[in-house]
Parts: sequence; C-alpha cells; structure tokens
Amino acid sequence: MDTSGTGLAGHARRATGSVAACAAALAIAACATGAAGGGKFDVDSFLRASDTALPEVLGNTGFLAATRLPATDCAVMLQSTSTGVLENLPPSGSARGPAWLMHPTASPGQVWLVVSEAGGERTCHGPLPADAMKTLVDRAKG
Repeated sequence: MDTSGTGLAGHARRATGSVAACAAALAIAACATGAAGGGKFDVDSFLRASDTALPEVLGNTGFLAATRLPATDCAVMLQSTSTGVLENLPPSGSARGPAWLMHPTASPGQVWLVVSEAGGERTCHGPLPADAMKTLVDRAKG
C-alpha cells in the first residue's frame, strides 16, 4: 500500500484541492467582473465612467445584483467591530434609504457599499475599488 501520497489516492486529493482552489478563484473573478446570472455587468467601467453619479450607483439594479454579498456574510461583516470604518454617504435622492461605505481595515484599496433596502434590511456590495468610489462620493458632495 502506497502511503507516500504519490499513488492514486494522493493524486485524487491534490486534484480535489486544485478543483476547489480553481472554483474559489473563479468565484472571486466573477465577483470582480460583476457576472450576474447569464449576463455580465462591468462594475469597474461603470464606477469609473465620467458620467456615473452616486444616485445612479445606488439605484442601478444590475450593479447591485452583480456586487451583492450573501445576506449572512453581510450581517457578519456589519456586526464585527474589527471589520473597518463606516462612512456616511451623502443623501442620494433615490428611493432607497441611507447608504454607507465600509472601509475594511485589512484592505485599504477596497470598500464595501452598504445600502438600506425597504423594511430596514441592509445589503452589502463589493468589494469595490476605493478610488473609484471616493471619486463618486466627492462628486456627490459637490
């Protein structure tokens, strides 16, 4: 019996680990490019467009769907005291309630958009490029 991990069982374990790593990488890439359902939403281009405004970001259902974090992950992130700092966003004039940017302590180049939904639910969207979101917030402040 081969116990060195180089036999068929060892190769199967490594292959399973590689498949899991590839699946995780694909999930991260899908989030970064904004793949939602069968279509793609180019999050980066949308956020960096010269004519994009913060109210448009907060009201764009394609963007919000493409960047939405699962509800349980969002709740955990918002309840943790060590996650980062919340920044109030200027009122957007959209039908949604208040919104915030979460600046994670461990990732200064990224932010998470936290949006109030009807009924008081908060949704988390991201990770988003911090520089692009800062530009949108600065534009909204005037």
